[in-house]
Amino acid sequence: MVTTHTEERSAKRLRAAMPYFLVAPAALYLLLFMAYPLLKELQLSFTNTSLLSPGDGDIVGLANYAQVIADPEFAKSLWITVLYAAGSVVGALGLGLGAALVMNQPTRGRVLIRSAITLPWAAPPIAVALIFAWMFNNQYGIINFLLAKAGIIESYQQWFDNQDLALVALLLVTIWMTFPICALILLAAMQSIPRELYEASKVDSASALNRFKYVTIPGIRPTLYVITLLLTIWALRRFDIIWVMTQGGPVGSTTTLVVNLYREAFQNQHLGVSSAIGILGFVLSTIVTVAYFLLNRQSERQIRGVA
Repeated sequence: MVTTHTEERSAKRLRAAMPYFLVAPAALYLLLFMAYPLLKELQLSFTNTSLLSPGDGDIVGLANYAQVIADPEFAKSLWITVLYAAGSVVGALGLGLGAALVMNQPTRGRVLIRSAITLPWAAPPIAVALIFAWMFNNQYGIINFLLAKAGIIESYQQWFDNQDLALVALLLVTIWMTFPICALILLAAMQSIPRELYEASKVDSASALNRFKYVTIPGIRPTLYVITLLLTIWALRRFDIIWVMTQGGPVGSTTTLVVNLYREAFQNQHLGVSSAIGILGFVLSTIVTVAYFLLNRQSERQIRGVA
């Protein structure tokens, strides 16, 4: 069969257009479910729209942003958000790295251990929040019971009624939920490191700490950067377990930006103000993402310079 020039041109055009066809569904999804809502939120942030009459808002310019920034509750929620994100990221990374190192050892029952570690990540967040709310109960919670039996506390603590303990309890639950995904991803990164590097370091009489410092960490550094970014973004936008366990209390000690946004939108019925909070939260996430890429680029340059 002889192929004509027209058929060849059509085949070339089809091959050239194929990547765009493959990307089109994802691009359409992003436009419909992310870009449009974000632009709509940006529009609402410049109006005094109320939840009771979402179509009757008037343009007020930057008044909502000025109100939010001047509100001391916003500054407090921003600080709590930073504390919550930093604590959950550091805790999940540390515990996940330790779990990955243990799972990377040639021990029996590795499959069972990995399956057990995956359970916290697979459990529904609302169910986890309800279970831990019972476990932290100040009258019959098992957490107080175990701490008292161990002699760590003298009397049962009111975890969610104490401004100093509520955020700590939330962080413990969050770390327990998120460290498994860190462990599994870091384990995959560790297993991609060539075994020859470890064998060569053993020949050079390198200690276990030096092998971890000069072989393991450089091998998993790109993965560490990515999982740190993901954990940070997840922490900045987390709402479900915070609302179920504390609803931002007591006295706003666990009120993050997302909880503050929810209150303004659905309790105070101020869609314009809540949209302004959402845009400021989006700016914060963007700053974190840009900082991540800058640090990652700088690290890559340093590695190339050493090489």
